[in-house]
Amino acid sequence: MTMASLLLGAGAAVAAPVAAQAAPVSQAPAAQAAYSWQYTGEYFSAKSACDARAPYYLKASNVKKYRCVSEGGLWAGQVYAS
Repeated sequence: MTMASLLLGAGAAVAAPVAAQAAPVSQAPAAQAAYSWQYTGEYFSAKSACDARAPYYLKASNVKKYRCVSEGGLWAGQVYAS
C-alpha cells in the first residue's frame, strides 16, 4: 500500500496550496458620455410654458441643461444630455 492510499484511506485530504491573487485594477480613465443638444419633442405656443418644463427634464441624471428655442412661431424644448 502506498503512502497516498494510506492517507486517503484514513480520510486525510490532500490538496495543493492555492495562492490568493488580487483582481487586476483598471488604469484606463472612465469613459465619458458625449453630450449634445436634443429636442424633447414638446412644442409650446408661449415661451413661459416651455420654460416651465425645465424642472421636469433637469431631474434626469443624464441632462445637464434645458433651453427653449423659437421654431416657426412655436417654442421647442431642448435638453443638453447624453
